[in-house]
Amino acid sequence: MNEYTLARGIGWLSVAVGTALVVAPKAAVSGFGMGERPRLGRFLGVKDLVIGFGILANREEPAPWLLARALSDAQDAGILIGGIATSAFPRDKALFGLTLAISLGVTSLALARRLK
Repeated sequence: MNEYTLARGIGWLSVAVGTALVVAPKAAVSGFGMGERPRLGRFLGVKDLVIGFGILANREEPAPWLLARALSDAQDAGILIGGIATSAFPRDKALFGLTLAISLGVTSLALARRLK
């Protein structure tokens, strides 16, 4: 698999997660460990949709959008860490969401650097 194929996969993953967060925000946000916060889910979903479609629309130069994906995941990680620290989010589920955010963020950042 080459870097551009992986970038498209990240784009489609972003679109899928964004769609879930917009269509079923309460369940999706809960699954990622952020409690039952539908407004937060919709916000994060729209953000993921914009980034996902940005990656998919820029087949030749996805690096800026992959960097946006990495920064978005860093923001998500910050939200999760804050929720864990204040006990606003259930710790076990939030740690799962944090692991996902960090993993996708690091992958997106590394891929963006390779494609520059």
